[in-house]
Amino acid sequence: DGEQRNQSVEFNVSGEPIDGVRILGGIMLIDGRQTKTQNGANDDRKAIGVPDYQINAGLEWDTPFIEKLTLSARVINTGRQFVNATNTQEIDGWTRVDVGARYVHERDNGKPITLRAGVENLFDRDYWASAASGQASGIARGAPRTFLVSTTFEF
Repeated sequence: DGEQRNQSVEFNVSGEPIDGVRILGGIMLIDGRQTKTQNGANDDRKAIGVPDYQINAGLEWDTPFIEKLTLSARVINTGRQFVNATNTQEIDGWTRVDVGARYVHERDNGKPITLRAGVENLFDRDYWASAASGQASGIARGAPRTFLVSTTFEF
């Protein structure tokens, strides 16, 4: 019951500080609060499923030893989240590391084929990824180590 007020600020950075190395990162600071709750019982308590912060950092490197091969890494860090309106239950903050590779093969017709492989949750950490309220209330478990492979063809 009631409403939720989110106030936040977000900072992002991206660029190529040296040839073949790209960075992308950001931090979000957020203050999610409950307002207008029934009889004011939970007014100004933290909103369910809203972490105080979220930090993401990614890096891509075009390897010099294999042309058109790019290696990547990403770190995601999310702060703790409350699971109930009274803020007596919470899930811990978590950090996940992902890695990957991308190779672009140029076909004779000039249309590239991109091959991708990656591992999400490289260290196979157990964590609760998020909490939610409303019709989809509950907590969501973070995925275990996951291997991903894909191919993109251009026509």
